[in-house]
Amino acid sequence: MKCAQCGAEVAESDTFCGSCGSPVAAAAGAAGTPPPPPPPGQYGTPPGQFATPPGQYQMPPPTAPPAGAYGAPRFTDPATGAPLAEWWQRAVAAIIDYFVLAIPSLVLYFILGAVFQTTTVNPYTGGTSVGIALGGLLFLILLVIAAQIGYYVYFNGGEKGQTVGKMAMGIATRDESGTGPIGYGRAAQRWGTIFVLTILCYIPVIIDYLSPLWDTRRQAWHDKAAHSVVVTTK
Repeated sequence: MKCAQCGAEVAESDTFCGSCGSPVAAAAGAAGTPPPPPPPGQYGTPPGQFATPPGQYQMPPPTAPPAGAYGAPRFTDPATGAPLAEWWQRAVAAIIDYFVLAIPSLVLYFILGAVFQTTTVNPYTGGTSVGIALGGLLFLILLVIAAQIGYYVYFNGGEKGQTVGKMAMGIATRDESGTGPIGYGRAAQRWGTIFVLTILCYIPVIIDYLSPLWDTRRQAWHDKAAHSVVVTTK
């Protein structure tokens, strides 16, 4: 007899066609019951399609990346887990703040120089030199110091804890608990520590600015004095 699907010769005792796998209609009618389905993944696949045996050639389901694998901060505070600013971010912020104060200070210097200008005559050569009077120079120094105090105390101690440089670098001064501002009093203590270290021949303040490189909490000496840390905000 012939297979009804492909026309191949099949025996009457065959249940399925050996060529296409289709059930043999005569055998099914003789038995009086429908033939059993073919084994999974074998025969019975419509022509032109390929059956994939179960469990083979299947890609594993995608897994989510581990938490914090992408965009994780390089440094975190071991005490609080807060994301700490990197040293280069603090350094660039300090340079920006320096120019923010230096430019108006230079303008003020020329203004006061014109107001307190003095002319000195050299008694030996008869030549003259123009300068700024001592009183004007002292006044300028006091104004610069006052501007620094107001700038750093107001911005570092404020709610955001960010100077212009820190805003540009996406970092902020925070309480050592990792949250909340340090307040104006501790911001003044922070600036005062830097000022004292600066007038000690500059070497201590250089070490102070470098100290976050090896400190586990990335704190400078003035941070430790004010119980503050510098964290990232971006």
